[in-house]
Amino acid sequence: MNAQAPRYAWLNGEFVDWDRCVLHARSQGAFWGANVFEGVRGYWDASAGQLRLFRMHDHLLRLRRSMKSVRMELPFHGHEIQDSSLELLRRNEFTTDVHLCIVAYFDSGPQFDPLAPTEHTGLHLTAIAKPRSPAYHRGAAACISSWRRISDDTMPPRIKTGANYHNSRLAQHEAIRNGYDTALLLNQRGTIAEGPGSCLVMVSDGVLVTPPATSGALEGITVATVERLAAEELGMSLVRREIDRTELYGADEAFMCGTLAEIQPLISVDRLPIGDGQPAPITRKLQAIYDTVAREGKGGLPWSLPVYPFPAGNG
Repeated sequence: MNAQAPRYAWLNGEFVDWDRCVLHARSQGAFWGANVFEGVRGYWDASAGQLRLFRMHDHLLRLRRSMKSVRMELPFHGHEIQDSSLELLRRNEFTTDVHLCIVAYFDSGPQFDPLAPTEHTGLHLTAIAKPRSPAYHRGAAACISSWRRISDDTMPPRIKTGANYHNSRLAQHEAIRNGYDTALLLNQRGTIAEGPGSCLVMVSDGVLVTPPATSGALEGITVATVERLAAEELGMSLVRREIDRTELYGADEAFMCGTLAEIQPLISVDRLPIGDGQPAPITRKLQAIYDTVAREGKGGLPWSLPVYPFPAGNG
């Protein structure tokens, strides 16, 4: 059953009904996946009656880096995107966790050619209610995908573009068909890159280890968050280096990191248990710290952006 759609979306400077947020089939964004995007999580704090977007500023910075790499210019500035996003959430009166998508796209090219260079661009904003994945609590079982990760000399993973995610889709669908929750992709060197929509972090001998961007991993905002929180709250360092497949088999703990995954325990790979095959202590500690910072805006870090100027329902 489909979830209930919110009332409003935003398209090129206007708030529109959800069903009117559409692109033409011949636009490059629709035809080729010629877009760049960011997904931002909003956390509902029931005790404060407040919805907070987490690390919005950093997501907008990464969006601009992606735009630069694909030579895209938009008629909207970062503060306009942020203000419109906040207003969209208010109009939809969200009082639950949400997922906000910010998508900048190339529109129709000359003669409707989907491959032709064009300066015709657009932007759409949508947000939906997004509860936490059940795998956040029970953990996820992963497999090593038969599909290899795209690389910087083909379709750069550093650019967060829709077209790149066909690679992720192939891997994820293969994993689901074979009875797993998710997949891990290897790069062309045979070391681990990342999951279909999240980064891998391994715990080994008291150190957090994650593949670097040069392994084919997106430069994760959630990974960067974990790095800082682990250092400040647990006294643990995070190292970026290559991880072999069999090295992961012997890890003490592992988890996936991403805007949607948050900190998701990884309990097995290729049907081999990670540790004792249960969500493990360091992962659980990091989940608790992360949740306090993201949901309640605590910790003295400037990462949470309040949506409502007053407690919801009182303004």
